[in-house]
Amino acid sequence: MTVSTIILAAGKGTRMKSPKPKVLHKIAGKYLLSFSVELAEAIESKEAIVVIGKENELVIREALSDHKIKFCVQKNQLGTGDAVKIALNNKKIKTKYILVLYGDTPFITNCTVKRMIKKAEKGFEFVFLGFQSQTKNSYGKFQLGPNKTLINIIEKNEPGYASSECLSNSGILLARSSMIINLIQKIKNDNSNKEYYLTDIAKMAAKHGYSSTYVQCEEDECIGVNSQLELTVAEKKFQDNFREKLMISGVTLPSPETCFFSHDTVIKAGCVIEPNVIFGTGVTIQSSTIIRSYSYIEGTQIGKHCQIGPFARLRPGTNLSEKVKVGNFVEVKNASLAPGSKANHLAYIGDAKIGATTNIGAGTIFCNYDGKK
Repeated sequence: MTVSTIILAAGKGTRMKSPKPKVLHKIAGKYLLSFSVELAEAIESKEAIVVIGKENELVIREALSDHKIKFCVQKNQLGTGDAVKIALNNKKIKTKYILVLYGDTPFITNCTVKRMIKKAEKGFEFVFLGFQSQTKNSYGKFQLGPNKTLINIIEKNEPGYASSECLSNSGILLARSSMIINLIQKIKNDNSNKEYYLTDIAKMAAKHGYSSTYVQCEEDECIGVNSQLELTVAEKKFQDNFREKLMISGVTLPSPETCFFSHDTVIKAGCVIEPNVIFGTGVTIQSSTIIRSYSYIEGTQIGKHCQIGPFARLRPGTNLSEKVKVGNFVEVKNASLAPGSKANHLAYIGDAKIGATTNIGAGTIFCNYDGKK
């Protein structure tokens, strides 16, 4: 099956109360928007189209310059239906299906999208993603028909809005391209906000005789980020899941809740990460290495049987071979240390190459700044 992905990222994000675009806030060192872009890549979308707002166009384009994606600009925020219509009108999509994702919903999984694709392959023309909420919320509710068909999505304050027993709408949608292209042009804005809602597609599809169904996932997979508080909740979810995976793989974390990891942190089995250690992006640690408390590590490659910290700072460009010791209050930046070398305490090593079994004494400072460069 061929799929094109449209990612909606044009919202102003006023609830974030931040000068930075909402979708460029980070979870574990990764842009919110990048989670959806990478999901599109993971399901092998033929193309990924990101709909962005005019005021954030340049900064978002630059932030995602490493990805092969297309952009459309929604000049006025007139709703999700309008955003999808802009993408469809500006890009000639030739794939059989279109997947609609959101730039502020980072935890939708590859497995869930594949389940939606399987439903579509059985003949359904629209597949919506829903979840059973454990608390009251303002999400739209699924109105179901016979045989797990979906006939409408009822928004809060609309007649017939269902109780918490009904599935909530995540907003994620997989649709047959020819049919959504047809229906999206017919969405109206006859509501109090004068916006075009993508959820109206469900009722319109039923009216035109198209078959719609749903896939259900866990509620926390559909977490959306609209405020600083929700960003913290999402960060906690990521960290909890990441710590669990590390421990299952054979990494020892005596106090896991005090350690924080980036999305690309790689730590091999047999390592011990003591309390209060923070990992920035770009860190790989080979087996049987100990990272002692209160160390901060980013952009660093660490070999086997090393001992780091406590209170060590490893900055980008650091490359430590096996059996290297970097002790308390030692900072290393853009330097390589050969096997068996050590700097046990109170030293700064910058822009240097340290040979095997070298001992850097206390108080040693590498003068890597010439006053100009």
